[in-house]
Amino acid sequence: MRTKTAFFNRTRFIIGNGEKTRFWEDTWIGEEPLALQYPQLYNIAQRKQTSVAVVLRETPLNIQFRRALIGNRWVRWLHLVRRLMDITLSDCLDSIRWRLTTNGTFSVKSMYDHIIDSSPIPKSMNIWKVKVPLKIKIFMWFVHKGVVLTKDNLAKRIWKGNRRCSFCHTHETIKHLFLDCPMAKLLWRSIQITFNIAPPTSIYMLFGTWLEGVNVIYAKLIRVGTCALLWAIWNCRNGLVFNRQHYINFLQVIFRATALIHMWSLLTPVTTRERLVTGCVRWEMVAQVIFNRYG
Repeated sequence: MRTKTAFFNRTRFIIGNGEKTRFWEDTWIGEEPLALQYPQLYNIAQRKQTSVAVVLRETPLNIQFRRALIGNRWVRWLHLVRRLMDITLSDCLDSIRWRLTTNGTFSVKSMYDHIIDSSPIPKSMNIWKVKVPLKIKIFMWFVHKGVVLTKDNLAKRIWKGNRRCSFCHTHETIKHLFLDCPMAKLLWRSIQITFNIAPPTSIYMLFGTWLEGVNVIYAKLIRVGTCALLWAIWNCRNGLVFNRQHYINFLQVIFRATALIHMWSLLTPVTTRERLVTGCVRWEMVAQVIFNRYG
């Protein structure tokens, strides 16, 4: 139903005999359906699915309302009637025109481009531009949408297992595992010390406003490192859950993340590859200093 609505919202009907066009809910006069142009009238109309032909072929107009047209409703009704006086039905069939292409013909590409351009969260599209393997992009998208199978999401599927985080004793959620867990906080703190980047405070911020104001080139490199960090946390967590490992320290997570960055650097241009490698070395050195000092 949502797909059908999205399709018809991007079409325009060319009136012939008016039999195949819905009077209120199709776009045929103006740039949007009459239901949106005249919501006060549409809400009290008795037959919302009636066609243009049924309405216009009778005099007076064949529309019944559940309430009297007074005040602003009467004004809007007069405005609509004046517009309808210019409409003439013919013997031809109604036709439909796709509004997103110049020739009026539907194409999947035009609809896809329009949906992407009008998305309320366009910053999430940065996920798909990061130079990392496709499965990592899909994983990051799942994190962003909140559907990664952390224990709280498993519980929503009637899973009866232990809901505690594998690194601590708090209930595991996506935000907790990747941002709020003491392990995650230590990892983000090491990044802050190394690169002077304040850690994100929410998943929305991580995929949205976190890197606003950062140089575009550096932001791309940071996103590669972020993907590596989250994937390393996820894999270490799975090692504790499924492989029955008893303990993982933050150095193991960092070295796993830097190994991924080294491998993924081959997907980036040569000019940026050295920066990724240098960043890994700095991060590892800082992490070792922290570990040696605090254990």
